[in-house]
Amino acid sequence: MTVLYNPHAPADAHLIARYDGRAPRYTSYPTAVQFTPEVDEATYRGWLAALPPGDPVSVYMHIPFCARLCWYCGCNTRAVTRREPIGDYVTLLMRELATLAQALPTRLTVGDIHLGGGSPNMLSVEELDIIFAGLRQTFTVAPDAEIAAELDPAVLSGDRSEEHTSELQSRRNLVCRLLLEKKKKKDKARKR
Repeated sequence: MTVLYNPHAPADAHLIARYDGRAPRYTSYPTAVQFTPEVDEATYRGWLAALPPGDPVSVYMHIPFCARLCWYCGCNTRAVTRREPIGDYVTLLMRELATLAQALPTRLTVGDIHLGGGSPNMLSVEELDIIFAGLRQTFTVAPDAEIAAELDPAVLSGDRSEEHTSELQSRRNLVCRLLLEKKKKKDKARKR
């Protein structure tokens, strides 16, 4: 039997000193330290121009809203009780996609779309339609594209749960996997 963690093993002072520091979260890519004034519009456009036109790209859409904040959360999010900030944010996402479409050297194919946050299940069905329409206007979404969403099961209940699951799975939004994050437990349930 392999022991991966032994709480009774002596601490290695060298390793503690080496790794004792701030590190980017695994969900941050590019990492926060890469967002500096040196990364200007010309740099960003250069990165876009360097994308190989035949290779599919991945798109991450950050939805920074939750019904409630978790005490341990380090994500860029906020709890909302009104719909207006979410609708305003979706409008800004559509403007960003339009700006991106103009900056891309060619229409790219998307192989993966990930909705994260926050909690994307804060989006209404209509807002999901708007987002996916914007993605389809900007990119060619591959027929076998994997589309995933991090959903908070604490706010998925009753009609809202069925509404979002049905919407995400059947409305040509091509979702083939929903990630349900149990934020108070370590396990994650996957639903295909």
